[in-house]
Amino acid sequence: MSPHERLLRHPGLLPLWDSMEREHRMKQLTAVGLVVVGLATCLFTLRYSAVFPFLGILGATLGVYWLVRLLGEQPAAAWREDLREAPHRIVWVYGMVTERMPFGLNLMHSATLYLVDDRGEAHDFSLHPEQLLLVTKTLNRLLPHAEFGYTEEREQRLRGTVTRFN
Repeated sequence: MSPHERLLRHPGLLPLWDSMEREHRMKQLTAVGLVVVGLATCLFTLRYSAVFPFLGILGATLGVYWLVRLLGEQPAAAWREDLREAPHRIVWVYGMVTERMPFGLNLMHSATLYLVDDRGEAHDFSLHPEQLLLVTKTLNRLLPHAEFGYTEEREQRLRGTVTRFN
């Protein structure tokens, strides 16, 4: 097993793979919810109108189509393959921690990891703030050519525009 392959299986990347799977499951549940709401709308409004059952069937059909497409995807496996075969495509990695502090009380905090590829597309993954540093350090070993950390100059160079996070 190559060192690159070992890094892909490193426990430091487990939160990243879990985040991808969690987001994929949420999309699947949303598609199932759309099917259920569409069928319920059709069932309960059939005798009152012709428009609402049509909209319900349309929503259910779109939900089934979306669900079938989602069942054919495996995002974590696709990312593992991309990082194994073409790690040079990821050129910039940075994370951002968001804290929500109403009235000065730290009630909630979340973290987002951004992976920017060579085409300028940013892929974001939701992580726990405690896991962000571990995942970033592991990715730093896996992607030594990539730049790490956010600066306005990097964003200007890689995307062409600057987004203010202040």
